[in-house]
Amino acid sequence: MNFITKLDFTVDLEKMREDLDDLLVHRPWPEEDFVRKFPGNQLGISYRKGAQDPWLDAQGNLWDNEKKCFVSEESDFSEINSLVGDYTKSVLKRLEEVENTKLGRIRYMKADSKRGLSVHKDFDVRYHFVLYTNPYSYFIEDFARTGKTEEIVGNCYHLPADGYCYKVDTTRNHTIYNGGWEPRIHLVICKA
Repeated sequence: MNFITKLDFTVDLEKMREDLDDLLVHRPWPEEDFVRKFPGNQLGISYRKGAQDPWLDAQGNLWDNEKKCFVSEESDFSEINSLVGDYTKSVLKRLEEVENTKLGRIRYMKADSKRGLSVHKDFDVRYHFVLYTNPYSYFIEDFARTGKTEEIVGNCYHLPADGYCYKVDTTRNHTIYNGGWEPRIHLVICKA
């Protein structure tokens, strides 16, 4: 599989954006909370039954690095927040059908200007719908030290906000960086 595959699956980008904007009126982006390790760049659509805060439940990593075990499984995120727009819900249902899969965590993920993530790899591929971006926002894949010079190698990709769904092989080392002035907002979907 390529690192990024553009699927033959399109959505009405304006309706997706309207659903996000309507949601943000009632539930704005969370504030950073370093004590409880809640990042301010994620707003969950799906959550686990009994979650204390359904909007924050899908954040972060399911692997507990201290305990060396999974704290949950993607399939546990079976509930959908009630404020999610009908159009977005229909897109998620259609994605399940087209890809013949069940969905796990579903999150809006925002990278503000001059922000990025640490280099990491996930346990499965992810689906991305690009809602907002700018020309200086990148996915960066396959950091590797090669040869005797220990040269750092990375491939940069820009995903446009074009209404297509992108399947990203995030089981490879990768990161993102937003070097532009506008926020980068994706709807990121994990497989269950």
